[in-house]
Amino acid sequence: MTTDRMPRTSTEGKFYDAALDVLADEGYGALKVRALCRRMGLTTGAFYHSFSSWKEFTDQLLDFWREDGTLRVARLAASQPDDLHRLDDLVAAAMALPHRAEAAIRVWGGIDADVGRVVAQVDQERLEAVSAAFLAVTGDPHLSARLAKAGMYLLVGFEQSHLPEDPATLEWALRLVEALALDAGAVAPS
Repeated sequence: MTTDRMPRTSTEGKFYDAALDVLADEGYGALKVRALCRRMGLTTGAFYHSFSSWKEFTDQLLDFWREDGTLRVARLAASQPDDLHRLDDLVAAAMALPHRAEAAIRVWGGIDADVGRVVAQVDQERLEAVSAAFLAVTGDPHLSARLAKAGMYLLVGFEQSHLPEDPATLEWALRLVEALALDAGAVAPS
């Protein structure tokens, strides 16, 4: 499963990528029309040619973030016929997320209730996709839900932590959760 972000060719897509970069580099407070345009080397007129308002842009940015980092990944994982590869694919997808941008979106969601609802929806959709993958391996709905939550807690904690970034340790921790599922699946009744 390929989880890397697809290169954007449309102006709108380039604005979304630039917005994620601003969020990652400077945080939610820096996400403004001028910052986006400066980063892209465009005028604000180019922005308003693509979007009728800041609200339209931010709504579409959040839809893009949800589609690219959650719904697309969930569809790809669900289409993976091999249960073990599905778990590997989900770990790879978690590692490929723009973690600093996600952290900024989570801060934004704490300030803006509409954004908070999108973040909660994304978290729920991710939880369901990961839980379904664990269920296919363990056969135990309760254990699968707990393992999925553990993985989500690791991911969100990594994104929100002020410790130095250590993606290798995040992957190691997610692989431990995966190993718990595989161990449980080895002893689970068929």
